[in-house]
Amino acid sequence: MNALLLALLAAALYVASFPPIDAGWLAVVALAPWVGVARRLKGWRLFLVAYLAGAALLTVGCFWLRKSHPLNLVLMVVPEALAFALFALLLRRLHVARGWPAIVALPLAFVPVEFARGHWPLDGYPWLTLGYTQHAHLGLLQLATVAGVHGLSFVLAVAAGAIADACIERTRSAATRVVAVVLLLVAGEFGGKSVLLGATEGLERGPRLLLLQPAIPQKLKNSGAAGAEALERHVDLADRARAKQSCDLIVWSETLLPELWRDHDGVVAGEPPDFTRYRAAWREAVRRDMSERFGKPLLAGAVTIRAPKFDATTPILNSALLFDAKGRIDAAYDKRIRVPGGEYVPWIDHFSDATAEAIRAQIREMAGGVPNVLAGTRSGAIDLAGVGLAGKAGVTICYEIAYPQLGRELVAAGADWLINLSNEAWFPDSSEFEQYSAMAVVRAVEVRRTVVRCANSGTSGWIDPWGRPTWLEEGGRRDGFAGSLVVAPPIAGGTTPYVRWGDTFAWVVCGAAAIAALVRSQGSAPPRAGAPARPPPRSPTGG
Repeated sequence: MNALLLALLAAALYVASFPPIDAGWLAVVALAPWVGVARRLKGWRLFLVAYLAGAALLTVGCFWLRKSHPLNLVLMVVPEALAFALFALLLRRLHVARGWPAIVALPLAFVPVEFARGHWPLDGYPWLTLGYTQHAHLGLLQLATVAGVHGLSFVLAVAAGAIADACIERTRSAATRVVAVVLLLVAGEFGGKSVLLGATEGLERGPRLLLLQPAIPQKLKNSGAAGAEALERHVDLADRARAKQSCDLIVWSETLLPELWRDHDGVVAGEPPDFTRYRAAWREAVRRDMSERFGKPLLAGAVTIRAPKFDATTPILNSALLFDAKGRIDAAYDKRIRVPGGEYVPWIDHFSDATAEAIRAQIREMAGGVPNVLAGTRSGAIDLAGVGLAGKAGVTICYEIAYPQLGRELVAAGADWLINLSNEAWFPDSSEFEQYSAMAVVRAVEVRRTVVRCANSGTSGWIDPWGRPTWLEEGGRRDGFAGSLVVAPPIAGGTTPYVRWGDTFAWVVCGAAAIAALVRSQGSAPPRAGAPARPPPRSPTGG
């Protein structure tokens, strides 16, 4: 088969493993065609074909990103596709130049590049990490408690490598390896379900959380009228929900409160004298309607500022604020991992003032404003004792759910359960919701903690410590509608190997790949498929 067609087949299998198709079993073979590509091409041709396949994979898999702005999709795809080109080059070096079988070369080439892509450049772009395809395979998924999401990717790459070897060698030993790998995967799936999956009935229950999903469209949310309607929708949802079931804590999703003043220490302060009447009055309405009216504490996503005046150039923070039952702010968390392009402009401070201003002017012209979100510096582990509740909540905001190190850090800091506040109204009717949910499932298993999701337009609900989700649904849909759900997160104690060791497994694989690629070996390259075997060298006597 032509190398380009093989690369496109690899891209198609990879994308089909993720939502919306969500054929997670295809992930077992998704990487196998890359071996054929690496055997047929080399040098710049291999780099170019792999880059184009990576670009196609990322464009189709994350096509929802265009809904925020088409340029955002382009700015993501252009640099991120380089990871797949580097993966192909490393695979050729290990498999062809070193002569290693694909069952070894493929995971050693893929996992380090995937791991690096999730961390660099900037904070990385961990979307479409292969291990997330196993979110519905609960038995195999439990491996994440030891090796994290990259451990799942490693297992899938081993399976694909065994299949590639069988196609290339066509020997009994290669077929035996495939059978052995398949049996191990089946045993892992069924064994994990029967042995590792726990029941939640006997676990201690956390506070009853009333999750409000108002489904406010992004256009309305960005308008001046959003505040009054947001408050009205939340009060209405809370009224209807509380008529059926009581709660201990009301939860709003990301950035649903308008700009609130913060002092230089990051503590929410009273409004400065010249702050707008609108926001001061609206904050009082929140205190009256959401706290004093219901007599319950409130955890709400908010936009906060550290300047006494607010205009288009004022730096802001994407925050989560914990109000007590009387509307006083007890604790706060500011989002630490920001979305490049959506919440800040990367590297702009490294340009001259004139160049930076020209870039900002161009962004204003295209997007209507320049993203200017400051990064938070404090942990999201929030003690609930200040609002009369027991335990600690580990808070993340939106995009941060994609980063496993944050969940690990929060549990290490004592979080009894995790909660993610999000606003995905940017991407209506897209696979982004399902891909997001898959990552939240793996986060729960990695740290063996319940993960609660409260999102403006979905998907809201909770995932138990073994990865079993319960989502808010209406007519078969999980997003795009207004609704509410009361959740009492089950608390599973203890510390998983992943919390203790973090990504040690991924780092070990990275080290092994570096040594394998750099250290000279005596191995010979395998012959191309269908090529005649080279004759043995002659002895010095000519025999």
